[in-house]
Amino acid sequence: MTHRSNRHSGEGGKSLGVWLALTALMICAAFVFKVDSRNDTPPMQVKSPLPTRPVKKVKSVESPPVDLSVSPLIRVNVTPGGSDSLNLEIRGPYSIRLVGSSKELSKGTELKTVKVQSTATGLKLGKSTFSTTRLEIVPGKSPAVRINDHLYRGTVRLFRRTDGQVSAVNVLPLEEYLASVVDSEMPAAFPPAARQAQAIVSRTYALYQMAHADPAAVFDLYSSQRSQKYLGVEYTDSGRRLAGESESSRKAVADTRGVVCAHRGQLFSTYYSATCGGQTTTGTEIFPDAAPVIKSVPCDWCRDSEYFRWTAQVERRDFLKKTQPTGSLSTLTSIQQTAGPGGGVISRFRLTDGKKSADVTGVQLRDQLALRSPHFTLTMQKDQIHAAGRGHGHGVGLCQWGARGQAQAGKTAYEIVRHYYPGAELVVIDY
Repeated sequence: MTHRSNRHSGEGGKSLGVWLALTALMICAAFVFKVDSRNDTPPMQVKSPLPTRPVKKVKSVESPPVDLSVSPLIRVNVTPGGSDSLNLEIRGPYSIRLVGSSKELSKGTELKTVKVQSTATGLKLGKSTFSTTRLEIVPGKSPAVRINDHLYRGTVRLFRRTDGQVSAVNVLPLEEYLASVVDSEMPAAFPPAARQAQAIVSRTYALYQMAHADPAAVFDLYSSQRSQKYLGVEYTDSGRRLAGESESSRKAVADTRGVVCAHRGQLFSTYYSATCGGQTTTGTEIFPDAAPVIKSVPCDWCRDSEYFRWTAQVERRDFLKKTQPTGSLSTLTSIQQTAGPGGGVISRFRLTDGKKSADVTGVQLRDQLALRSPHFTLTMQKDQIHAAGRGHGHGVGLCQWGARGQAQAGKTAYEIVRHYYPGAELVVIDY
């Protein structure tokens, strides 16, 4: 449930960079009104010149569902890092085309599971070979395309990477994508207001990344927690078929359709994490591009999370080996905490061996020692280092367990979002 920054380069070929850049300008131009400062005030309806037809206005989170199929298309890399081969299955009629072309290279009534592999000059799907590095699977109905035991809506693009591996990119309407993100990122048992808040911040994050994608990239986000988790319509885990979206998640998206966060008329990256542990992190402590509205705020609503407080033990010799891989310190004689774990800043430490010292951050130690968050204290014991921390994830922006607690206390989705991004404006893009 933790959330990462999204930065990536292209995996080959011409992208929709020009369209995305134009979209970014048009989105920014749309954010021209501030909403009422009262926390329970619904977002203001703002018409955006996005290249899709208008839909009904979103007046409140109780608005009836609207057609989720009419929204901008998002490109999601569902095979982060690439793979030597992929499993592909297509349920029902389909056509195979070059990416960006309507010309059919092949078609069929269905495709049983085949392997997708790269060749010296292109791609191979089962026994069929194509002399191109990019293909698009266009099903006759949706959802129909399954990649590596995940069923996806929309189309799937296959790419032969320059390193010889293959990648799959799912292209689908943004609102349909969000229906899976809400369930992938937040438990279905969380109250509706919390899940509506999740839909709002996930929508804003996705649109921000679309607008700031590398012009050479062939995708906008990853399907992993490097961006935000996206499991598709259905997936297989330990041999069981599980739903990746639900009526509840689709309703959370529909009830907040088009609602986004803005600061000074522009989208910003709405980072979020699972549990802040009592106080969120100042955005720039973790992310250099964090907007000014991502401030540290108190949050006692996440107390029910099992990671509100946590402890961990690390063998003393392992601690030095993992944190000082170059051997800059010969031994460890003291650990001094120079910042944190409170005040909205990450923990910082000075390690010494009696002669030399090394400064490390909670972010570094979290990765090196597999800790839950960058907010903790360290205590030296005889043979171990004891860590006592708070939270799960980086703690920036929306706290998902905090959103749950606020929703249980009667807060609306708008109040929840405004708490975690104080000073942000909530507006509605009319797709």
